[in-house]
Amino acid sequence: MPIRPVRVDVYRLDARLLPLGAGMGWRSFSRDLLEPLPQKVRESSPLADPEPEGPSTSAFRFSVQPGGYFSDRDGWRLRVFGNGFGGPLISGVAGGPSSVSGAQMGLRLDYAIGDLVIGAFGRFGSLQAQGGSVNDFAAPFNGQSANGSLGGGGVLVQFAKPGWFIGAALGGDALTTDQPFGISSSNAIGARYSTASVGGSALHLATHVGGRIRLSDRQVLEPSALLTLTSLSLGGATVFDGFTNRFWSVPASSSTVGTADIGVTWRAPLPQGRNLLTPSVRLSWLGAGFLGQVPPNGVTDGTALATTLPAGPISQSGGLGLQAGLAYTLKDNTTFFIRGGAGFYGAGTAWDVGGGVQLRWGGAPRLSAGQARGSEPSTANP
Repeated sequence: MPIRPVRVDVYRLDARLLPLGAGMGWRSFSRDLLEPLPQKVRESSPLADPEPEGPSTSAFRFSVQPGGYFSDRDGWRLRVFGNGFGGPLISGVAGGPSSVSGAQMGLRLDYAIGDLVIGAFGRFGSLQAQGGSVNDFAAPFNGQSANGSLGGGGVLVQFAKPGWFIGAALGGDALTTDQPFGISSSNAIGARYSTASVGGSALHLATHVGGRIRLSDRQVLEPSALLTLTSLSLGGATVFDGFTNRFWSVPASSSTVGTADIGVTWRAPLPQGRNLLTPSVRLSWLGAGFLGQVPPNGVTDGTALATTLPAGPISQSGGLGLQAGLAYTLKDNTTFFIRGGAGFYGAGTAWDVGGGVQLRWGGAPRLSAGQARGSEPSTANP
C-alpha cells in the first residue's frame, strides 16, 4: 500500500522581535529614566533667583536662567517612574494587522556631588505582540499573540551644567518570551497552534547628550540625542506535533538592536510662588533597527523549513516623534512629572504615556549668600 505524502505548512509570529517592535515605548533606556528634572541651585550661585515671597530660611533657590533650573545640588534622589505604550509593529504587515503593547515600572536612586550624578536603577515590564492572520500556500492561519516579560537594572552617570549635559548608562535584563507558531498539514483538518516559552538576556548601553539654548528669561531650547544599543540572546525550544509525527524546533538566536531619539525640546520654567511649573514639547526623529545579524525566523523539523512571518521583518524603520510633558517641582524639591506622545511611522501611529515622582533628601548644607557676607547663618532646607 503506498504511503500517502503529508504536506506541511508552518506559520510563526516571531516574538524575538518584541524588544525592537516595542522600542518606540519601552526602549532599553527611556526618557523617564535618563532625562534631568528641575532642581534648585545654591543661593550663592549667580544663577539664583530672588525669593518671590520675601525672605526665607532656605539656602537654595530656583535659577534666574532657564538652564539653571536643571543644575543638580548635593544629596540623594529617588525617582519612581512608569509608562505604557502601544502601536503597530513598525516595518510593514503581510497578511493582516499586527501590533505591540506593554508597560514598565522602574526605580532610580542616585547621589549628586556638585555637577556629577552617580546612580543605579531597577525595572520590570511586560510586552505583548499580536500577529496578523495570513494565508500560506492557501492554508489560512489566525493571528497569534506572544507575551514577554523583562526585569533587570544597571548603573548610570551624568554630568550637567546650565548650558549642557551628558550621561551614560549600562544595564541588563533577564527575559522570557513566547514563540507561537501554527501547523497545517494535509492529514488533519484546520491548523494547530503551539507556543514554546524561552528565556534569554539582554545587555544595554546608552548615551544621552544635549545642550540648552536660552530663548528668553523663561524659555529654553534643548537639542538632545538618546542613542541605545541592545545585545539580545534567546534560547531555543522544541515542540512535538502528533499529526505530522515530527519535533519542530525554534532555534536560539543572538542579535543587536539600535534605537535613536534625536530632536529638540522646548521648555518654559514658570515660577509658581516658591514652586516651579515646567511645561515642555519635544519634536524628534525616532529610529530603530537591527545592527548586523538579524535573528532567524525559521521553524524546522530538522530536514526542512516551512514558515511565514505575518508581521514582516523589522530590519530598519524611522518615524517622527511628538511629545508633551509637564513637571511640577515643589519648594522642597519634590518633582512630579507626566508626559505623553506619539510616533508617526509608515505602518501607523504609536502612542506612549508615562510619569512619576522624584524625591530629594540629605546632602551637606552649603554656605548661603548671607553666610558668605558674614551675616546671621541661615538653616538649609531641602
